[in-house]
Amino acid sequence: MFRSLNSRLLLSYILVILVCLILVGLGLFLFVRASPLWTSAAVIRLEEAERATMRLLVQAGPLGTISQDRLHDLLDQAARDREARILLLDDAGLVQYDSERAWVGQGLPDVFRQPAPRLPRIQGSFTGPDGQRWLFIGQVLSTGDRQRMALLFASRPMRVLLLLWFVDNLLPPMGQAGLAALLLSIPLAWLVARSIARPLQRVAAAAGAIAQGDLEQRAPVSGPREVQELARAFNRMADRVAAAQQAQRDLVANVSHELKTPLTSVQGFSQAILDGTATEPEAIERAARVIQEEAERMRRMVDEILNLARFDADQVQMAREPVEIGPLLASCAERLAPQAEAAGNRLQVQAEEGLFVTGDADWLTQALVNLLDNGLRHTQGGRVEAVAQREGDWVTVTVTDTGEGIPAADLPRIFERFYQADKSRRRRSGVGLGLSIAREVVQRHGGEIKAESVLGVGSRFTVLLPARGSSREGGLTHHRGTRVSRGGGA
Repeated sequence: MFRSLNSRLLLSYILVILVCLILVGLGLFLFVRASPLWTSAAVIRLEEAERATMRLLVQAGPLGTISQDRLHDLLDQAARDREARILLLDDAGLVQYDSERAWVGQGLPDVFRQPAPRLPRIQGSFTGPDGQRWLFIGQVLSTGDRQRMALLFASRPMRVLLLLWFVDNLLPPMGQAGLAALLLSIPLAWLVARSIARPLQRVAAAAGAIAQGDLEQRAPVSGPREVQELARAFNRMADRVAAAQQAQRDLVANVSHELKTPLTSVQGFSQAILDGTATEPEAIERAARVIQEEAERMRRMVDEILNLARFDADQVQMAREPVEIGPLLASCAERLAPQAEAAGNRLQVQAEEGLFVTGDADWLTQALVNLLDNGLRHTQGGRVEAVAQREGDWVTVTVTDTGEGIPAADLPRIFERFYQADKSRRRRSGVGLGLSIAREVVQRHGGEIKAESVLGVGSRFTVLLPARGSSREGGLTHHRGTRVSRGGGA
């Protein structure tokens, strides 16, 4: 019955209201118990019974002239009319008459021990033979033989009297007020519960739709702040799931495409060698060279894919060592010099002296090689330049080329895996993983990377790394796992 969140919230609100009402009632009961208010009300009722009984006795004549039976009859009548317990005690404190016929012959010595500032009037409490405390008022009467008697008007036991007074005077209005509050609170509680449950139900519905394969489904952001945060977090998760699934599809499609061309070349040239088509030494050498180049290309692609997979699985371990950027850039340029010369490009690097960062030299080399290689691949007969300098707490490395540029629509996506702005130049531009690896490396060193480009003019990639000893140092992310091999190019 109470399995849904809405019904459980509603039930919890009702229980809270009931508990509050019970606590208020208990507080009032304890307040009345400590207050003389209820005893004052009981005394007033006993005084009314006393006055009416004394009038009745006065009308019957002097006390000494009234027979015992007649006196008992009059007291019985008064007890019935006033709903009070009437006791008649002798001078020794023994009960001579009890309107309830239970204590006759019992002793009540406490009565005459009460302070009596207004004799013959007496008032106080006593412990009855039943062991309970009774409240009383009374008169000390003189009989004809100069003996005194005490006529008492006793209430119910004080504990019972308190409970009855509370039930009679406070419980009814408190119950009515509580019922009204409960009736008013239930709709409000239902509205509050519904305002929480409905947005959660929408999030659950969106989750169910995504589980069924509808990756376009999103949860509406509504309800309390916490539920809105949940919906936003869910939508971010859904975006990542959709992106991951799209990346998975792209990975399969791109790997299949990228492997198809080199495998075809390897198969064709190896077949030429096997069936004797390539018999001349030059032809055999050319076939072997193509097979070796395509095999190397496939190896680089596999290495890059494995590296990105290890990044995703958090299995890359990076060193925390001082790395000087100037010599690192010079080493990268030396490695790529043959490629630059083959394309007719001028490759230049310059760096301020003493530029140090904390990190992994091998991975930083891989990132910078990928950026320089990317510039060389997209530049023919131009210039590729890398400049490193200190800017505040950052060491910035700017890689600029005079190549074909990147269309503005493609610029936000160039760091995505396998994304290539110019699909017609896929063969020359690599497989689209170099920039993704460069971004992963830079981010895991606590830095950031950004790109600017003007179509037909060239592109600029800026890497910002925390300078060693600066306030931003310490951003290098620690990751579990082992060192992994680096791919070749971009």
